[in-house]
Amino acid sequence: MSPIEQVLAAAKAIANNGHTPSLALIKSRLGNRFAMPILIQGLQQFKALPKSEWQNLPELADIPAQDQSSTVPADPIAKLQLQIDAMQQHIDLLTNRVCELEQQVLTITEKKAP
Repeated sequence: MSPIEQVLAAAKAIANNGHTPSLALIKSRLGNRFAMPILIQGLQQFKALPKSEWQNLPELADIPAQDQSSTVPADPIAKLQLQIDAMQQHIDLLTNRVCELEQQVLTITEKKAP
């Protein structure tokens, strides 16, 4: 299971318990296994999902226990590369969303044009 899937599963478990998922609550569920950009990306993805799609997310109980050393490398350069990769994924998601919104604006303006 990918780190993002684990964050999504933690957010789902928090929401199913009647709380609004937040970075602090997710971090308390998962510990310090993941870099902050991964937590942010996962939380943003969860918030973008409609409730009807939550059932497709994995359960928190399905997440295998891992020690911190197996998920976060000790090498500072490797840690930075993980953060860069997570930020790049986030930028890609935002870029895709901007393109979708631009297309929606074009569609709306075309409908309004005489």
